[in-house]
Amino acid sequence: MKVSVATISLFLLIIITLQKQPAGMTFNKESSLSFLPFSLGGPYHPAECCFRYITRAIPRHRITDYFETSSQCSRAGIIFITKNGHSICANPSDDWVQDYIKDLRRNE
Repeated sequence: MKVSVATISLFLLIIITLQKQPAGMTFNKESSLSFLPFSLGGPYHPAECCFRYITRAIPRHRITDYFETSSQCSRAGIIFITKNGHSICANPSDDWVQDYIKDLRRNE
């Protein structure tokens, strides 16, 4: 019986922990939510996914790099890396996102 209680307690702790995954931090002062990627993978093969996109263009001079989300993700996304090392999810269909990608490719 003690093993069952311990197993149930551990299971509940895992569920509570997973439900409290942060949605992210704000990038600009006007929004209350941020759009940071969520990691699906383990420590050796992370697969970052976007569940929300930033709604405004990030100043281009703050972006240093980008990558596309994994095909394992439920939604396509572009993750921009800022000078401060923050990861920001953006909608790949947005014109400003495509412009930034072209600019970053030119400057490689």
